Amino acid sequence: MHAGTAKGEGEELNRTIFMERQTISTGRPRPACVGMEEAAGIFGWPQYYMPFLVRAGHLKPLGKPAQNARKWFATVEIERMSCDSAWLDKAVRIVEKQIQEMNRKQRGKETEAVLVE
Repeated sequence: MHAGTAKGEGEELNRTIFMERQTISTGRPRPACVGMEEAAGIFGWPQYYMPFLVRAGHLKPLGKPAQNARKWFATVEIERMSCDSAWLDKAVRIVEKQIQEMNRKQRGKETEAVLVE
């Protein structure tokens, strides 16, 4: 067997595997970019996780969107990160920490309101 032929067959196999991964359950190819809602779905997380990760810089949107603008993400990057257990672990820790901080601040405000009354 010729080495060039084997390489060509390997590349074709890789391309086929890639296309299969890019296909969603409806049989249509995935889009190149997804919004926050779709990205959360790929991760299997609630949508409210995503802004925490973007603010922390752990998840970077495409381009340089304004703070209040719609964020877009490369599907291939979201899928890559969804297979990286270290990245996922850090992401969950970031969200949990930020939610705990928000809850702590909220409890402090509630305590101050009761003392003022």
